[in-house]
Amino acid sequence: MSACLLCDAALDPGRAGMVLFADERLFAVLHEDRAVAGHAMLVWKGHLENVSELTGEEAAHFMLSLWRMERAILEATGAVRAILMKLGIQVPHLHVHLYPVSRELDRLAVMNMIEGRVADGSSAVERAALAGHIRRLL
Repeated sequence: MSACLLCDAALDPGRAGMVLFADERLFAVLHEDRAVAGHAMLVWKGHLENVSELTGEEAAHFMLSLWRMERAILEATGAVRAILMKLGIQVPHLHVHLYPVSRELDRLAVMNMIEGRVADGSSAVERAALAGHIRRLL
């Protein structure tokens, strides 16, 4: 094991959550915290911290993958918008969180999701069904 959780997960993306898709450069998973149904992460497999460290072609691949992922997750969850977040504070490895949300949510509700103060309450079976639906849309 390395010192980086996401570098380790790049070897086996299932360790980071329920895999939505993966290729030779990145992977996407449903996040384990269940803050909101469809909370997912897009992770670059190589150890970088910032999008600006990617080549132009790599950045285009990353952004196209994020675009595909957002479209699929919004459709699968029925959400109307996505909160995208890249911090790298706890794990300094390039990854973006995607939280599908409704228009009615205010800033406090969104921050509660981001801080892990709420959970969607879905079962393992429901999460697996959602992951399958998202995979079909990708």
